[in-house]
Amino acid sequence: MRHKMARKAPAVSSTYFPGLHGLRFIAAMLVVVSHVELMKSYRGFASLAENQALYELGRIAVTFFFVLSGFLITYLLLVEKQTAGAISIRKFYARRVLRIWPLYFLLIAVSFFVLPHIHFFDIPQYSAALQTNFRSALLLYILFLPQLALNIFSPVPYAEPLWSIGVEEQFYLIWPLLIARTKRFGAVAIGIAVFCILAKQVPVMLGSRLQNAGGLAFWNDFIDYFYFTRMECMVVGALAAIAVFRRRERLLHALYHPAAQLAAYALSAYLILTTKNKPLLHYTLHSALFAVIIVNIATNPKSFFKLESRLLRFLGNTSYAIYMIHEIVISAVMGIHVRITGTSYNDTTSNVLLYGASLVLTIALSAAVYWYYERWFLRRKLEFSVIANAPQLSPA
Repeated sequence: MRHKMARKAPAVSSTYFPGLHGLRFIAAMLVVVSHVELMKSYRGFASLAENQALYELGRIAVTFFFVLSGFLITYLLLVEKQTAGAISIRKFYARRVLRIWPLYFLLIAVSFFVLPHIHFFDIPQYSAALQTNFRSALLLYILFLPQLALNIFSPVPYAEPLWSIGVEEQFYLIWPLLIARTKRFGAVAIGIAVFCILAKQVPVMLGSRLQNAGGLAFWNDFIDYFYFTRMECMVVGALAAIAVFRRRERLLHALYHPAAQLAAYALSAYLILTTKNKPLLHYTLHSALFAVIIVNIATNPKSFFKLESRLLRFLGNTSYAIYMIHEIVISAVMGIHVRITGTSYNDTTSNVLLYGASLVLTIALSAAVYWYYERWFLRRKLEFSVIANAPQLSPA
């Protein structure tokens, strides 16, 4: 009697960097803190949104996400190319679709088709504007060009976080092709970073000499588009990944040095907390400092900080949902709080309650979204894995 042999699953190499989940969670929390003040400002309450440190906090945290994405995606692709002999573009795109699209399009559906019909979630200056630009804005979001929509139209309430996801999707579209088909990939990456920086700096120089309003408006739109499309930040992360992958010992030894670690943390803290010297065009310095921090936490046995635990891994897994839904949670908490107490957030107690409830409920709801919605797609994503970045599905 013949026995059918079970088909073996394709062998999957494993690469896991400890601490990155913890970094994701911290960055997501910084965005939430920044947007509590932003949502207060949108609703006309007393706010610290004009404070430059708080205003830039979310943008700097998003910059950290960009660097982290560039580092991790580049490293995994390089390992795949080395171990499998080639990069499966089809599998890469399938993994990105299953990771990004389910929550991305869910938030589009909620922001465009559900919340505009619930008066409780209205944001006065933006909810009405959505109806004017509805079709054009929706099309740009569907085409993964939300940063262009944000540049042309008023912000779409609660869909604002999608701009950075669109930028990352554009990065993912070209990056595996470059790594797969370019021999001197590091030089190409540096060229892309230089182009992105010049695409903002040169128009500023040209536009500053113009006097006509039409020309100034054109260059302002051009600069704004590249301001949001921060490909250079992801390139910095990619260059750090190349250094780790190719074991550039001298460079890594310098980055691992306690003085380099201390400088990276101290300068990062200064750039985050100060109200002065905020970036006007690009975040290259921030990106370089974040790359040093990522390399140390992920690969340095003598790193100052260890962010690896079962709880942090789970919280890191929920960070995508935290980033995507936090504005909805903040708005709901604020609306209920104001209706019950009549507060205008001029006192410490009401702000403590707002922050506490927003943070706790955002984490709780994001955990539920991850566990009962995202996880199904993530399990399908594993079917397309060539290099596993595990552990990633275990609960806290």
